[in-house]
This record gives sequence, structure tokens and C-alpha cells, in this order.
Amino acid sequence: MDFRFSEQEEKLRLQVRQFCEEEPPESFPCEIEDEGYGFGGWSRAFTTRLGQKGWLSISWPQEYGGMGRTVMERFVVAEELAYHRAPQYGHLFGDAVAAGLLTHGTEAQKKDFLPKLARAEILFSTGLSEPGAGSDLLNTATRAIKSGDDYILNGQKIWPTGAHLAEWSLILARTDPEAPKSRGLSTFLVDVRSPGVTVNPIIDMAGAESFTEIFLEDVRVPRENLLGQENRGLPLVFECLEGDRFWGRCLRHAGSRKDLEELVEYTTQTRYNGRSLLDDQVLRDQLAEIAIELEVSRMINYKAAWLMNQGASLSWESSVVKTFADELGQRIAAIGLQVLGPEIQLQDDPKWAALRKRFTFLYNFNRGLSLAGGTSEIQRNTIAMRGLGLPRS
Repeated sequence: MDFRFSEQEEKLRLQVRQFCEEEPPESFPCEIEDEGYGFGGWSRAFTTRLGQKGWLSISWPQEYGGMGRTVMERFVVAEELAYHRAPQYGHLFGDAVAAGLLTHGTEAQKKDFLPKLARAEILFSTGLSEPGAGSDLLNTATRAIKSGDDYILNGQKIWPTGAHLAEWSLILARTDPEAPKSRGLSTFLVDVRSPGVTVNPIIDMAGAESFTEIFLEDVRVPRENLLGQENRGLPLVFECLEGDRFWGRCLRHAGSRKDLEELVEYTTQTRYNGRSLLDDQVLRDQLAEIAIELEVSRMINYKAAWLMNQGASLSWESSVVKTFADELGQRIAAIGLQVLGPEIQLQDDPKWAALRKRFTFLYNFNRGLSLAGGTSEIQRNTIAMRGLGLPRS
């Protein structure tokens, strides 16, 4: 692994940095605020702007609306945007669907969907989990029954992020109830504006409205919107999830570095009882520990990005990225509130109001990140079996 970025990659990073200075990300309206994943909030306006610059599809083939550049260049763009807290949330799930389309889609599907995704004309969510099948996708109960040139879908999905803001969703449904559970599932590209589709936002304990539930009642989906082979949808979903787990967490170190910098600034400018907060050795040690762990996270992410840039597919590596990022985020949020202390709630200083609000939100919301996209326990099982070769029992 080469830890140096190429001249072309560094040039691209400077272009992104200049873009963030000329068009501040915070000036774009957001439908969903930054929730602490590391890639900022959900903004259709900003996503559209990224599409205009070609950065949504930078590593896709040119014939499908991409720029034909490398995965590492895609990572460089996303990392620099994350440090500036740019709202990249809007296209995250479209990236996962695009990966499935590029690998398993028909030529007609690629030519239809990918250019629209590249221009941010459509956004995607992913409808996988169900009330009775969270991390256990084998128990998916949503049914898809053939009817002429269509499939009729019935069922319920829960926790799809941003489905109320997207036009399409990748839906996992059971097409053969008699087949073994792992071979009777298929994936469909579903227009959530279709008759019979109802999308309801779910307000979480932090007050965010990013999660949703999708109800499917006799929804007709054209046969040409079947993605991949019938009854072979589970491997496709797992491929998309591995990439989603990486791209959904690999930017945490960049966004959290900004959080750490603001905490350090607060400690250097704040005094209690005539003493600087920096005089507290325990506090200095905690901040130093976070700085070290952020560097560890960055190296883990760089290695995974490098593997993908070499053409390798991620397996247990994405589980390492996700687990470390999720749990590190929880530690940062907890230490942030300790640094700010209960007194911050009584202060009227507007300079630190945003910092107080951010860490209060992160502390509440981050508790659920180690569940979203597969629990840390599931990830550790994956690391143990696939990465370390440990037996199942």
C-alpha cells in the first residue's frame, strides 16, 4: 500500500477545497441536517451541484455519465468535502445502487438510471430491513409475485434513510417462498411515487427525520426493473452493503477531525475559576487519545480505499471500517459533552452555541449508528469468520 497520494489526486483535492471556499457548503439548504456519520447532511441542491461538476459519478465509466477516473479520486473528493461538512448524504444510497447496476444491471438499466443518478435527477434509498427482519435479511417477508410483464409487491420496509426525499428505492423481496431462504430473494428498482407505495418519516430520539418506513400494497413493478437474476438478489445486496458500509463510514475521520479541532479551540479559549481548561491533564489526555484514534481510523479507511482502487472487492474490511468509526464516534460525542460540561447549557455565548448543539445531538444520535447498516455484533462476526478465519461455533 502506497500512503502517498498521486499528483493528480492532490490536484483534485485542491480543486475541491477551492470549491468549498467559493461555494460554502453551509450556504446550501438541507432537508436533513448533519447526523454525524461523517459525510454531512442531505441537500438536494448541493447534490445537484456535485452532479454538475461530475463528482457524483467520478469513477463510473464515461458511457454511463461518469468521468472514468479512479476509486481513490472518488475517495479524495468525498474526504475533502467531509472535512468541510459538505452535505453529501443525498447521493450515498444512490452510490450503492449504482454499484449494483454497474455489476448486475442490464444495458438498458445502466443507460436509463446511471446518467440520471450522475446528474442528481433522481435519488435512491434502499429498502432492505423489515420489522421482523433487521440484520437477518434471510427472513425477508415482502413478497413479489409475477403478473404478466410485472411483479406485484406487498410488504413493509423499515429504517430506509431518506426514502421520503428520494424518487426510487432498491427493494428486496421474496420471489420464491419454496426455495431455500438464501435463494428465493430478488431485488427491484421501485419508483416510490407508484400507486400503492406509502412512505412515512420516523422521528428518532434525537429529533431527526431521516429514517422512514415504506408500505407496499399491490405495487406493480415492471419486469425490466428486476435488478440482477430472479432469486439471486441476496448476493447482490451483500455486495452493495459492503460498499455502502465503507462509503457510509469511511469519511467519519474527516468530519470528526473538524469536531476535534473545535473542541481544542474551545479548551484553549475557556477558563474556569481563573484556570484554562488546558491545565486539566486528564482532559488533555482524552483529547490526545481521540486524535490518535482518528489517525487509526484514517489509516483503516485509506487501506480499504486502496484495495478498492486496485480492483479488489471489500468483505470484512468494510466491517472493520464501520465498527471502528461507529464506536469512535460515540466516544468522541461522550468526551465532547464532558469537555463542554453542564455549564455550557447555562452560557449565552453565541460563539459556542453551535458546538453545544452539535455535540448534544451527536451524543443522542450516535447511539444508533452502531445498529444502522448492521449491528457491531454482526460486524464482529463477519470480521471473525471472514477476516480471521475463526469457526462459526
